[in-house]
Amino acid sequence: MNPRNNIIPSLILLAGLAASAWLYQGTPASEGHGHGAKSSEPEAAKGPNRGRLLSDGDFVLELAIFEAGVPPEFRAWFTKAGKPASPTDVKLSVTLIRPGQVEDRFNFSPEGGLARGDHEVAEPHSFDYAIVAEHAGVAHRWAFEAPEMQTVIAAAAAEKAGVKVDQAASAELAEAIEVYGRVVLDPDRVRRASARFAGVVLDARKSLGDKVVAGEVIARVENSQTLVSVDVKAPGDGVVITRSAAAGESVAEGAVLYTIADLEQVWVELEIPRKEISRVQAGQAVMLRADDGAEDIKGVVASVSPLVSADTQSALARVVLPNPRGRWRPGGFIKGVITLGSSPAQVTVKTSALQTIFGFTVVFSRHGDVYQARPLELGRRDGDRAEVLKGLSKGETYVSEGSFLIKADIGKAGASHDH
Repeated sequence: MNPRNNIIPSLILLAGLAASAWLYQGTPASEGHGHGAKSSEPEAAKGPNRGRLLSDGDFVLELAIFEAGVPPEFRAWFTKAGKPASPTDVKLSVTLIRPGQVEDRFNFSPEGGLARGDHEVAEPHSFDYAIVAEHAGVAHRWAFEAPEMQTVIAAAAAEKAGVKVDQAASAELAEAIEVYGRVVLDPDRVRRASARFAGVVLDARKSLGDKVVAGEVIARVENSQTLVSVDVKAPGDGVVITRSAAAGESVAEGAVLYTIADLEQVWVELEIPRKEISRVQAGQAVMLRADDGAEDIKGVVASVSPLVSADTQSALARVVLPNPRGRWRPGGFIKGVITLGSSPAQVTVKTSALQTIFGFTVVFSRHGDVYQARPLELGRRDGDRAEVLKGLSKGETYVSEGSFLIKADIGKAGASHDH
């Protein structure tokens, strides 16, 4: 049995995820505009603006999260004794208490026939509500829960499942660009074995791919005038990459019989887009990766061509690459990640923590036994860390390993987050 099957039953999805959907204006909750899993609780009453109706005596507040064409914001309408109450006569405040007891207070100002919240309702829309509406000297109060994209895991179960946490922290992140190119021969390591005079090839001993050593006899040519035969020797160590003659063929003076390349060192030529050329310099680190599945290798930019290709509008950055095992074959395509520099990032998380849920890139923050999905706005990525621009604060605890278990449990409950 899969060990995860022993863990999932212990993951209890919090009920009431549909509560926040009751607050949404636009598509009615009954038509699928949900912000959580379906709940067995009866649906809260909705008003004419499709917001949630909250009543205290004959005073009624309709509160909605409006997000049609604008960032999510609160909008409110009021009635007293069945008649519209002017928003100028009501002082409304809504306090959202998020997991970790983080409070977010909204004040409202009148705008036509409604009251509008003073700032955006940030994702996730998972919180407890504390609402106060003052009208005609009377304070009306409501409090209720509206959890979304969260689950509860007992500490022992989380430990057994391999769930580990870390704190969002500052880090030095590299700025890099991803480029593509190919492996080419080092021209300084390519040599040619030629006929010294016109004649007939008596013997061509080497084939394509054969290894040779400097001074090794690789062919014999008979002088067509003197009939004297002369050995043709390998001009250096390497591998035969071209063969231009066979026994019995006539060759001219200076004709190339073999081309021999020393593949112990090759070049990588990376195509740098025109807009990035000014940022790429000799000495910058490069991580190289072929499509053969083998381990990446580090290199350094040796030079950047001053010329731009008329066809590709790119310049070539050259990397000199040791190749003692012959892994890097000239002509093969290759990807390079060039590190342009580094700078500090105030908030970062491990990339292993990132998940995608309901179209958001999230991490799961931990608050006691509660795990909450936190949609993030990300910046740079550097190896195993990603910069967080919005959605998580420095020092907050998040799931760094095992986050897929949290995602699976929320998904198992059939939650949705449609916008």
